[in-house]
Amino acid sequence: MCKTNRSGKSACLTEDQIESICSNLPIKYSLLAELMYFSAGRVKEITTIKVRNLNFVDGTITIEKSSTKTKESRMVPIHPRVMDGLRSWIKQHGLTSDDHVFFTDSKNTKFNKGEKSISTQSVDQFFRKTFDWIGIVGGSTHSFRRSRLTHLLQKGWNLREIMDISGHKNLVSLQQYLDSDRKITHQKYRDLFDQE
Repeated sequence: MCKTNRSGKSACLTEDQIESICSNLPIKYSLLAELMYFSAGRVKEITTIKVRNLNFVDGTITIEKSSTKTKESRMVPIHPRVMDGLRSWIKQHGLTSDDHVFFTDSKNTKFNKGEKSISTQSVDQFFRKTFDWIGIVGGSTHSFRRSRLTHLLQKGWNLREIMDISGHKNLVSLQQYLDSDRKITHQKYRDLFDQE
């Protein structure tokens, strides 16, 4: 999938673009996209989650170390609306604790429902078509993680707080994810002049 610049970074999406993407995807992929966004998770981390990784009482997801880049588990709160959607999805498909939430349902497979996770290639395919349909250049599955972390920064979170969500081990690697808009930065700087 193409990237927006020479440094190979995926596009940073607006909240409106994320909403538009989710509304143009089938329900399974829409839930997956929302979960990638709100957990700031990588596609592999989210495609491999199992029902047991979702705590509906606390409203959290546990991303197991076996799927993380840092080889450390992390727990992240998830938006209640997304948790409700996941609860309905799990109930609708009769999934049990050890089942994959986002399972493959290809007719060419011998796996039962929930037994095998959906492939990242399948996710990439659906998302790519949706990005093209909406007209988003440089979007990728990684755009959801990058966008969420950037949005947290824009909402005033400090880098240490963002690291608690992202699972990054150092500030240098986190900063490569974050995006800024020069026009907004310059306006914030001008606004500061009024206070000085």
